[in-house]
Amino acid sequence: METIRLYRLATGWVATFSDPTVKQLFGTDTLPTAFTAQASVDVVRTEIQRRNPGADVQVRTGNV
Repeated sequence: METIRLYRLATGWVATFSDPTVKQLFGTDTLPTAFTAQASVDVVRTEIQRRNPGADVQVRTGNV
């Protein structure tokens, strides 16, 4: 099962993917999301999970 870990940075939310295809395609396993830093953890997690139903979506604790 693919894992997506979400992190909030000052500029917005980013996602780190366990799927090696992401790194092959983009040269990194971490990509920005469409969510600003003001978006709540609940909204971000829910929307990322909805768009990736087969993935285990996690949020990095201490960073939300």
